[in-house]
Amino acid sequence: MHLSINYSHAAASLFQAGMINVDRFKCPAWPDAVAAAREIHDVYVHFPLRVGTGKGDAIDTETGVTADWMRIENFLVATNTPLVNLHLGPTTDDYPHIPIDSANPAHIERITEDLIKDINSVTSKFGASRVALENVHNGNSKYLRSVFLPEFINTVIDETWCGFLLDLSHARLTAKHLEVDIYEYTRKLPVGAIREIHVTGIHKFEGHWLEIAREAGFDQQVIDQYMGHYVDHLPMTGGDWEYLSWSVEQIESGKWAEPWTITFEYGGVGGMFAPITDREVIQLQVPRMYELVHGPENRP
Repeated sequence: MHLSINYSHAAASLFQAGMINVDRFKCPAWPDAVAAAREIHDVYVHFPLRVGTGKGDAIDTETGVTADWMRIENFLVATNTPLVNLHLGPTTDDYPHIPIDSANPAHIERITEDLIKDINSVTSKFGASRVALENVHNGNSKYLRSVFLPEFINTVIDETWCGFLLDLSHARLTAKHLEVDIYEYTRKLPVGAIREIHVTGIHKFEGHWLEIAREAGFDQQVIDQYMGHYVDHLPMTGGDWEYLSWSVEQIESGKWAEPWTITFEYGGVGGMFAPITDREVIQLQVPRMYELVHGPENRP
């Protein structure tokens, strides 16, 4: 089991100085970022792919069109990335006639069938063993409520034979949204199919974070979208550490499948990631996470 972190200039410089240790950098599917990170350390690529439109393929959320599979294959080969990740994301735009919180069995059946159709198109190219499905969270999104339910996620995993990319932060935000206990919620997810885990800190987007967003020149519409909401991709807090420690215990006890990597999705390049990246946070939190994943005897 590896520990990875989002590639950022801060993380790269700390790694080069021997002040943190990670097994890989996680990169967006951007050639320049991948090339820069590969000069320093091993990398893997996380793809902006969404399924659930019912169009029979995955959508690249950065381009808004069907995924360029030749491009993705080139990234996989060049970086030895083991998995193609797909975000489970049917939205109200995809299904304008289905209410966002619908529990109608006919609606759920249609969404499930369409989602499986999209996924099967991808597994036909790469095989189910190389595809991992990631849980999403509501945030301020338009995702249909059914996609957050453990029984829905389990059905899709069972029907497609894909692995599960468990995003712990997404699970915490979803539990808040559904008003359920996070530990009980997580236990109901397809933890026996875990192939990869992501984790970040969760904070309410106010005060300090609003100031950073404004200083970085973010559009007010973007700021309004996050203002007052709990958001992820931020530094770890006490509750985040407690949940991660519990998750590692589940893996070590054999209750969960062991992922190939646990990835700290803090920091990055571009978008909102770069302005929030704090070198001191990485320097402080990565060694603690490395020790948690690899054991105290391997702490740098």
